[in-house]
Amino acid sequence: MKCRDGKATWQKTPFGHYRVRFFCVDGQRRNKVCKTKTDRDALINAIRRNETLDYWFPAPSSNVAKHEVGTFKGLAEKWLEHALKVREISESCAMNYRCHLKHHILPVIGNCFLKDLNLMAIEELAMVLKCTHPKTKSYRAVRKNRAMDELFEDDDFLSAAYRREILTVACMVTKFGCERAYLSVNPFREFKLPECPEQPYDYWRLDEEDAFLQWLEDGGYVEKEVCTPHSNRLGKPSMFLKRFRTRNVSDLYDVVLFALRSGLRKGEIGALTARDVDFVSNWIVVRRALSEKEGVIKDTTKGKTYRMIEMNGDMRAILERRIARAASPTVPLFNTRSWAIKNFSKYCVKAGVREIHFHSLRHTCLTNLANGYGMDAPVPLPQVQKIAGHRDIATTMRYVHTDGIKNTASRQWTREARKALKTGLAANATPEVLVPSRFGHLRVVNSAEA
Repeated sequence: MKCRDGKATWQKTPFGHYRVRFFCVDGQRRNKVCKTKTDRDALINAIRRNETLDYWFPAPSSNVAKHEVGTFKGLAEKWLEHALKVREISESCAMNYRCHLKHHILPVIGNCFLKDLNLMAIEELAMVLKCTHPKTKSYRAVRKNRAMDELFEDDDFLSAAYRREILTVACMVTKFGCERAYLSVNPFREFKLPECPEQPYDYWRLDEEDAFLQWLEDGGYVEKEVCTPHSNRLGKPSMFLKRFRTRNVSDLYDVVLFALRSGLRKGEIGALTARDVDFVSNWIVVRRALSEKEGVIKDTTKGKTYRMIEMNGDMRAILERRIARAASPTVPLFNTRSWAIKNFSKYCVKAGVREIHFHSLRHTCLTNLANGYGMDAPVPLPQVQKIAGHRDIATTMRYVHTDGIKNTASRQWTREARKALKTGLAANATPEVLVPSRFGHLRVVNSAEA
């Protein structure tokens, strides 16, 4: 396609775009909406030079470039195979992708032909996810409120963060298809992922740490109301309180205390061996991680690198005790796959402290280091980043929390204090006036001092 006379006009649309108009060689009036000034000027210059305009007006064709794959399900299988063999993602990551595809994505758009894929397909998926209840066992376990008997209410649906993760997988599949020429254009390119509001993260304060550890030191006993033997059979059941001792108390104590002092991930704690500990230099080397889903110890950590962490008194005492009874230097020192660690949140309820996940212990440790809680002085953020093993300090800031911003907004004068100050200065009749203090209260000073 070419312009007839090399002339073009443009006008701005109500949406802030630019509509370029001209006559083609067959006398038909054509127009093209450009989103930026750069595109507008490039099109006008091409018209003035009488160049071919096929770039701005491509010939209509099917969305499918290669006919090797027919449906979205087939494209998703090729994408997953490529991720495993070429990108070499971990098996645990592949399991998450399969879960999203099986339970949420494929039931909605799996049988949709690639030539029929458009933006409305993923919008339909987003609307279905908005009204979807949790389906997987792991997700129900995370969302379950153990303080209540019922599992879910009628209005309990997938969280915004989980929906965003599922929609991201669908967009990754079509992007792969477009880059490998299975699709001529990416139908989901213009889709905007839903915003995920950031929620406050639960972590332990110092008193909650001490309360949980003290409960374990005392034996981890729990009182439960049970029925007297044979009383129920006789038709006269009588109940009494019985004291139970929690299982694996010593192992749970060591793992929790080690996580609170080191800030290591659960998989990194489970992969520690005697070879990773240097008592002379007072260092531990974190270079491997245990994958619970795969059941193997990987050669690298989550960040694909290693780091060295200095030991404090609690860490050193735990490691000395466990290395002394270890069978060999290559045997893991901690058993993080025990029943007590997997059900850590239930132990929080039994101990009477805030119910958190095991990964929240990492949040607690890094928060204490950055704020100086339980320490002589806070650790600088770059050093906290090194301890956490993060490449970007922005990731570290997600783990650093505060109990509130103190001595800022509370230092503002109240309305009553301002009125009292203004009245006292205007009267100027008494030797004493009211002046707001730095804590927002009123204090009486002499007029000369004021």
